[in-house]
Amino acid sequence: MSSFKKYLEAKDLSKSTITHYNTHALDFISWLDGETAEPENATAGDIMAYLNHLKKKGQGNQTRRFHLNTLKHYFDWHIQYEKRTDNPAQHIKIRGIKQQALYPIYSQQELESLYNNYQLPQENDPRQNRNWWNKYKLSRRRNKAALSLLVHQGLTTSEIDHLTPKDLKLREGKIYIKGSRKSNERELELKPHQIMELMEYNLQTRGELINLTGKQTDQLFVSIGHNTQSNNNWKRLTHILREQNPKHINCKQIRASVITDWLGKYNLRQVQYMAGHRYVSSTEAYLVNKLEDLQSDIDQYHPLDDEVPLGGTK
Repeated sequence: MSSFKKYLEAKDLSKSTITHYNTHALDFISWLDGETAEPENATAGDIMAYLNHLKKKGQGNQTRRFHLNTLKHYFDWHIQYEKRTDNPAQHIKIRGIKQQALYPIYSQQELESLYNNYQLPQENDPRQNRNWWNKYKLSRRRNKAALSLLVHQGLTTSEIDHLTPKDLKLREGKIYIKGSRKSNERELELKPHQIMELMEYNLQTRGELINLTGKQTDQLFVSIGHNTQSNNNWKRLTHILREQNPKHINCKQIRASVITDWLGKYNLRQVQYMAGHRYVSSTEAYLVNKLEDLQSDIDQYHPLDDEVPLGGTK
């Protein structure tokens, strides 16, 4: 099974996921041995029987889905190494797994309000002589620039933390986002106002933050504290946004709202690319939010609680 592990490693999966997949594949092979069957000849019926076997052992739908995902990888590996030409697990799904809306979703107008209502300090502010004023002013400017990438490009906080000045392609009006173990690389369009804002931040505010903190860093968004990670920055931003809108939960809610909005404007594959999702199933999960929005529209414009008697009027 060492070559299967190498196949999984090439997928850039985490070590723990690779270990679990390898263990589950061995469990399946062991079960096949008891059924006097070989992996090279396994059928969709064999996989269904195996999943039923796991159910009888008391394993729930989520656990069995993880086993099924293992088998999909396992048979893809068989195809890649020409051990077979088909994947018998490809079209099998586990029923009964309830999908839930990810977060309360912001409308496009609400997203814009989050950004527009985030106020920057004014030069004539009476507090400007305080010793903390410069740090406060620079951090607010930094956060507003970062917030624009949350609201308009749907970036994750981790992706923003890993941006460098080289990732800004301001002449082209674009930004490059590196891929990671969980996401694909991509290049996204910037809004016109973002180009000027990010240029001003990169050329002026970032340099002032570096001088203030004494840090030597390639990060585009420089944190005020001693650490390179900016978890505290995001917590403070979340607190401020919650004051603006009590509906606000966290930055993931903003990303979920952006992706949901995209699904109403672009096709699924386009949204998968823009969101940086490795698998289209990750993008499809946000369709739950879109369907709930549609149901809200139906309830608003076509209410069913006031029935009209057949052949009569109200």
